[in-house]
Amino acid sequence: MDCSSKTAIPKGVRVFPPEETALRRWAERQILTIFERWGFQEVITPTFEYLKVFSGDSEGEGGEKIFKFVDRQTGRLLALRYDPTPQVARLAATTLRHRPLPLRLSYMTNVFRYEAPQAGRQRECVQLGVELIGLERPEADAEMVAMVVEGCRALGLQRFQIDVGQIEYVRGLVDALDLEPDRRRALVSAINRKDTLELELLLQGLDADDKSKQAVLDLPTLYGGKEVLARAQDLAPNRRSQEALRNLTQVYEVLEQYGLADQVIIDLGEARAFEYHTGVTFAAFAQGLGSEISRGGRYDDLIGGFGYPCPATGFAFDLDKVLEAVAAEDRPPLVTSQKFLIIDFNPDKRHALRIARLLREQGYSAARDIIKRDLEGSFDYAVASGISRAIVLGLPHLPQDELLVRDLDSGAEERVPVERFCGEVERGERRWPM
Repeated sequence: MDCSSKTAIPKGVRVFPPEETALRRWAERQILTIFERWGFQEVITPTFEYLKVFSGDSEGEGGEKIFKFVDRQTGRLLALRYDPTPQVARLAATTLRHRPLPLRLSYMTNVFRYEAPQAGRQRECVQLGVELIGLERPEADAEMVAMVVEGCRALGLQRFQIDVGQIEYVRGLVDALDLEPDRRRALVSAINRKDTLELELLLQGLDADDKSKQAVLDLPTLYGGKEVLARAQDLAPNRRSQEALRNLTQVYEVLEQYGLADQVIIDLGEARAFEYHTGVTFAAFAQGLGSEISRGGRYDDLIGGFGYPCPATGFAFDLDKVLEAVAAEDRPPLVTSQKFLIIDFNPDKRHALRIARLLREQGYSAARDIIKRDLEGSFDYAVASGISRAIVLGLPHLPQDELLVRDLDSGAEERVPVERFCGEVERGERRWPM
């Protein structure tokens, strides 16, 4: 067998070495900590489902992007997890149905989507999200946006914005035109791309009133601050769009109370939403990235499809995009834990074992260098492994009851009696750096 066929991996998936994995775990902890602080409890959903759980998204980006296969036992179509939200919605409608509302549920999970191979597109990615179930008030939507902002700040991001829209405002305008399905899809696509020329071509010759057509043509311009809401009010030709605008205005007013108005951009020309979204939608964008790092919105009808009518809203961070944003701002995360390599040249390893145990009990990372090599070789290994400090025992010039602590970044060294060092570590009195 050709060795290359064994070492290759499928397109659209990645393997992460230790350094990248550590960065991903750091970002996950920042986001999950925000979820916990806002009162959300984590749940786990299946990696694969019956296809019908995900296949309702025929109008959006579903369908051909779902990985499908056949259950050999039942012959039914299964699918890899495409979107966690329907899974959490079903959980709320079944297992958690009799819990008091609202439900605050969070998740961190792998998502699988068939993407054409190209730069930046992965077929397997990690999403970290929340679902707030049982609240229909504008405060619930505002809470979701506020959590996204807090999550971005926890990641150290400074150059980001949240675009907020109302999908029912767009649907009200588009439905008023009474288009056949193909033309409707083309129109929605043009709205998403803010392609005013294509919008004009698609609206030509339509048997619809001029105000309705003009309202659609103006959608790409409805982007900015609070003044956009007043402009949109004058353009809305029907009750559905007007009610959606009133709802968005209420959400924006709550965001003002949060002090987040400067972080929020109104985008009423935003039509990129899952089929199940029913109200306010939003996305977080970081400077320098062409796609969002987080997306969410209201979905009041989805849980009803599982037999339990209940309003809900939520959002998710895309971990890969989050890390791209962190890298783009060139703000490496602060290292919050120390790593030690214990190098022991003594035949009797009891001191080394005790030191390793005490360091680990205090929350430090402590590895023993149990390969026979010279001291410089051990130091080189530690540096290559991202270990910041070495503890050395059994050197010829050291008494048996002393150890050497070396800072591998600065080269600074300190000789310490073993018993004093162990006592300071055990009592939490040892301070780093030296």
